[in-house]
Amino acid sequence: MRLYSAPAALLSVSLLLAACGQPTVPATTSAASTTVVTSSVSALSAQASAPGVTLRSQGMSTPTLALTLPAGVEFVTVELTGGKLEAPRVYTARVQGGSVRLSLSGLPKGDPKYTLTIRAYDKEGGAVLYRSQAEVNFASGKVSGSLVPQRLNETVTVVASPVLAKTNTLVAKLGDLTQTMNVEGGQATARFENIPTASGLTVTVTGTAADGQLTQTGSATFTLSEGGATVNVPLTEVASCPVSATPVTAIPAVQGSGAASPLVGQTVTVRGVVTADFQSGLRGFFVQDRAGDGDAATSDGVFVFTGSAPQTVQPGDLVQLSGTVKEFFGTTQIDTVTAFAACASGLKVEPVTVGAPFTDLERYEGMVITIPETLTVTDNFGLGRYGELGLSAGGRLFNPTNGNVQTTLEQNNARRIVLDDANTAQNPAQLPYLSAEGTRRTGDTVSGLTGVLHYANNAFKVEPTVAPTFVNANPRPAQPKDVGGSLKVAGANVLNYFTTFGPSDRGANSAYEFARQKAKVIASLKGLDADVVTLMEVQNNGDAALSDLVTSLNAAYGTDTYAAVQTGTIGTDAIKVAIIYKPARVTPIGGFVIDPDPIHSRPPLAQTFQDKGTGGVFTVVANHFKSKGSCPNTGDVDRGEGCWNELRVQQSQRLLTFVDTLKARSGDQDVLLMGDFNAYGAEAPIRTLTSGGFVSENLRIPAEERYSYQFGGQFGYLDHALASSSLDTQVTGVTEWHINADEPTLIDYNVEFKQNPECRTSTCTSPDLYQPTPYRASDHDPVLIGLNLNRDEVREVLSVSVSGPDTVQAGAPYTLSLTPSQAPETLTVNWGDGSTETLSAAATSATHTYANAGAFTVTVTATRQGQQAQATKALSVTAAPGTGGGSGKLVISQIYGGGGNAGATYTNDFIEIFNAGGAAVNLGSYSVQYASATGTSWAVTPLTSVNLAPGQYYLVQQAKGTGGTTPLPTPDASGNIAMAGGAGQVVLAETTARVGSKDDASVRDYVAYSGLGNTTAAVRAGSGCTDTDSAADFTATAPSPRNTSTALNVCTAP
Repeated sequence: MRLYSAPAALLSVSLLLAACGQPTVPATTSAASTTVVTSSVSALSAQASAPGVTLRSQGMSTPTLALTLPAGVEFVTVELTGGKLEAPRVYTARVQGGSVRLSLSGLPKGDPKYTLTIRAYDKEGGAVLYRSQAEVNFASGKVSGSLVPQRLNETVTVVASPVLAKTNTLVAKLGDLTQTMNVEGGQATARFENIPTASGLTVTVTGTAADGQLTQTGSATFTLSEGGATVNVPLTEVASCPVSATPVTAIPAVQGSGAASPLVGQTVTVRGVVTADFQSGLRGFFVQDRAGDGDAATSDGVFVFTGSAPQTVQPGDLVQLSGTVKEFFGTTQIDTVTAFAACASGLKVEPVTVGAPFTDLERYEGMVITIPETLTVTDNFGLGRYGELGLSAGGRLFNPTNGNVQTTLEQNNARRIVLDDANTAQNPAQLPYLSAEGTRRTGDTVSGLTGVLHYANNAFKVEPTVAPTFVNANPRPAQPKDVGGSLKVAGANVLNYFTTFGPSDRGANSAYEFARQKAKVIASLKGLDADVVTLMEVQNNGDAALSDLVTSLNAAYGTDTYAAVQTGTIGTDAIKVAIIYKPARVTPIGGFVIDPDPIHSRPPLAQTFQDKGTGGVFTVVANHFKSKGSCPNTGDVDRGEGCWNELRVQQSQRLLTFVDTLKARSGDQDVLLMGDFNAYGAEAPIRTLTSGGFVSENLRIPAEERYSYQFGGQFGYLDHALASSSLDTQVTGVTEWHINADEPTLIDYNVEFKQNPECRTSTCTSPDLYQPTPYRASDHDPVLIGLNLNRDEVREVLSVSVSGPDTVQAGAPYTLSLTPSQAPETLTVNWGDGSTETLSAAATSATHTYANAGAFTVTVTATRQGQQAQATKALSVTAAPGTGGGSGKLVISQIYGGGGNAGATYTNDFIEIFNAGGAAVNLGSYSVQYASATGTSWAVTPLTSVNLAPGQYYLVQQAKGTGGTTPLPTPDASGNIAMAGGAGQVVLAETTARVGSKDDASVRDYVAYSGLGNTTAAVRAGSGCTDTDSAADFTATAPSPRNTSTALNVCTAP
């Protein structure tokens, strides 16, 4: 409250001497008491800024008084004494519109001289704001003094008691005015003079001890009116601590107004109220200054780290402690507590209200806050691992390049805040914030979030002091939305569906995990129930994984519902795209078509189908573009649309060319592009396709539902359905079935860190919430599109198939059988070793002799009337007998333990294996094992089931460090052994069990190395062929890791 004096009124009083009719009936008077007369009131004018008075009396039997009054005046009294009155007479009136007219009726005849007192109140019975007094002769109109009311200023006397002995100073505060009080006889007094009168004034008294801490408080509300006021303030004792032997530093001074404390490294004594005790989780508690310093730039709270020396506290305790100020990864805290005292309990600190944008939170670090607005779960990736959720104001966050809303990364970040579980332990046994279904989906909401604001892991986090209440605003969809049409086509990512479980395989780690994965994938595909399904991330092991998936899916239906487009191995990546379909609903027209152009990370797969119901024909293309990750240091780096975006644009351009060949091949213009394009809706690769004549069917989905993937708390759709313009008119609907992107990873098939008997990680503490449902079958949501196809004429499509043995020895002839669907115009074969052969158009076979061993891909190409068809065959060529000693011989050919160290060449340690013999050896039962230079405990890395050809190298990647400049070539197997850079022991064993010693019967090679550094490796002489079991076999030289893709080096037999 701010008190001020109104300007003095300087208006004169005019006495109008005119007759105004008959007098009113006089009021009854009494000689013994004050007479109160209520006059008639009428509005005169607009409200005045200062009082004004008009008196009309001369020659009148009833004088009248007209007043104009400032805002805030609601009631007026006019008191008359003298004349022939036996007692004072008071006239009253309520003010309307800032004006009032009073008729001073009923005055006795005789003496016309009166003393007239005007009082203006803020309300009836309230404070007198304005007052005037003058002598008036109603007969002559003469006025002695001024009738214009003046603003009243009075004296306030404050009396506070009882005063405690520990109170050193008492201060009274009235509005903006303060007075240090005088203490005498157990009470304190203070006087405030020239205070404008008013109702509802409040005076506050605070008492402090010698060290400045609060000891007593009190307040009283009163009315200051004519004559002043004496206000009695009862004082209440406030909890306080003993006087500190060292100066007390205010918590806001510890925090400072910058990102870091100005007192880092100093020992301080602070005093405050415990707002949260998280010693069991965060290993500390929070304290907050009760009053604060009034500076919005400084926080009033701080974190006290107790570590392994916890204190006995609970919220509401008043504590005093000493410790050292530190900055721990950006958060200010008091560490190494050396003195601690709990002084009182039951105190409360009110939370400060905070809202979006969350751009200036440093000033609240360590304080209790509340966020009234509704927040949406936008990031649940870390819920299982860290017990935290990413929340956002204004709904979920969309990637700025998705096209849903106009936003930027900076705007998204300003809407984001983290809800933590006040626990630093990873994989907590009690997962917070779960729904009754055992999940917490993005899109769910929470309001009124209250807790302490903490800073950790480069983010501000709310550590709740009140349990949050979530609303399941985004419930699980039991089935996809109806898309209509007579035919349904889906695109589904099956999250590395691998049927083998080696260390370099990308899917499940074991048969147990695979069974869990399979159950979810099958449930999702059965829920889609599409007639044609394009699949992403199927293991590229011929058709073994694809066949397993189709067999399992048909078992779920109880009949042979689906068939697969059998392609064998496609490209060189570990995963491929695939197509399955319902033979009862569609008929494949011609064979499948693959675009072998090397621009593709994973070659697209196309198949033309005819709808058995409508007779309509369309071609579907399954795609999986280059991912946004694994960024290069230069070149195609992230410029706002993820790494490798230029490559994805080139893949889009090449896809348009491929589509032209598909249209020419089928004679039909209806093409549907499905798959994971690793590009959001408004990014350049998608714009390239839409500029090339395709229509994004995803745009039919409402913007708030248009997403299929979550990354970094932002949503978008990487999974697309793009139709050619002719097919677009035959689309009946499209949806993204949100069963994956909204779900937390903690419910997936993996058993790492979970309370499951099959868990093999160092900690297995989190609850296993797995269910064989479609939810979190993958990290991408499937896309479903409905079609009503127009009837088409079917054109016979050219295709070619090949068959032949899978292996052959170098130097021996190899024969490949060819079967075109129609007589081709041209027929060529690329043998994969650099030689190409043009065959007779009528040829049904081709023969070739390979000079060297190795893995090769044979490609047969047929053309006819503008159509082109291709088929491939994977072939393993083994070394000819008589080289390399006539049998397989595995040796350790290189060891590097300095990877990732300071100044290292490579980022990882590695062990290299070499086949120095003359026959291939399958490594499926082998392992490499490491022990320190003097150790006897061996760390094991199993090898993968690879037929290692004579002269072929095999690279086993080990632990990664923080140093090094160059990543290893693609490893053939991976472990996590941190090898010593200088000295150690390595064995190659024909077992995956831990060996007892280097002399174990399963050991096939043993190398003890020493004297190496971060830039040198132990390298076997003769490129791996020298094996004399002596120190001369190895030299210390620069590391040069080689893998199975390295050129063969077949050793000459001795």
